[in-house]
Amino acid sequence: MLRDIVKHNLGMNKEFRPRGEQPGRLENFSDAVFALAITLLLISTSPPQTFNQLVKFTFELFPFILCLAWLAYIWYEHFLFYYRYGVRNKNVIILNTMFLIVVLFFVYPLKFLTKLALFAISVPFKIDWLTQDLIASVKGADMGALMIIYGLGVSLVFFILSLMYRYAWNNRKSLSLNEIEEFDTLTSRKGNFLMAIIPLISVLLAILFYNYQFVGAIAGFSYFLYWPTMMVFGIQADNKRKKIVEAFNQKENENELAQV
Repeated sequence: MLRDIVKHNLGMNKEFRPRGEQPGRLENFSDAVFALAITLLLISTSPPQTFNQLVKFTFELFPFILCLAWLAYIWYEHFLFYYRYGVRNKNVIILNTMFLIVVLFFVYPLKFLTKLALFAISVPFKIDWLTQDLIASVKGADMGALMIIYGLGVSLVFFILSLMYRYAWNNRKSLSLNEIEEFDTLTSRKGNFLMAIIPLISVLLAILFYNYQFVGAIAGFSYFLYWPTMMVFGIQADNKRKKIVEAFNQKENENELAQV
């Protein structure tokens, strides 16, 4: 049902002919793993027994929402691949399995770092229990290792997605992709590769400043590169796509006139 809602309401490119409208067992299994990941986010929070615990539980709603948004985004990228190509062979199954393993492993580091970042933001507001939780959560000496684990997890997710699109690109002839579909495939491959590169910059900074007091802030700042990088990439891709669509439509019209 969720796939149907996404398919009809989230702006699928009308020029791309879907080859996987009907989900198979592989996609259903993947959806179950995503559901398990969300469940792990929930059960990692202890149920409140006192009012103070209820306040803390309410605060943890914010990191949960952020983590859920991230999972929803990568689920959409995963859904889009299968909706476009409907490929379910051995190579794709291997890549899909690696992807799901990383997603499940990454749930706890994702929530931990998200929660830690929100705690750090709350420090200027001098909320005592939040400050105490921040101090108890992680030592300054551990921040470098934490940023490395987090960066590698994010990078692997998008790198595997890029490999999946690379497989579709290499098999574009057997999939009978036209010019527009080839461009969209190549764009998705490059876009996910860029999404994988930026976390590696964070990992590199975490290694270089591993023993530095503010290693978390330095390595974390690199994620702000996502916005300008993907915005420029998106604008350039949209401009190129418009020209390709116009040329393709013109060719189609000429072919129709020739047949008449």
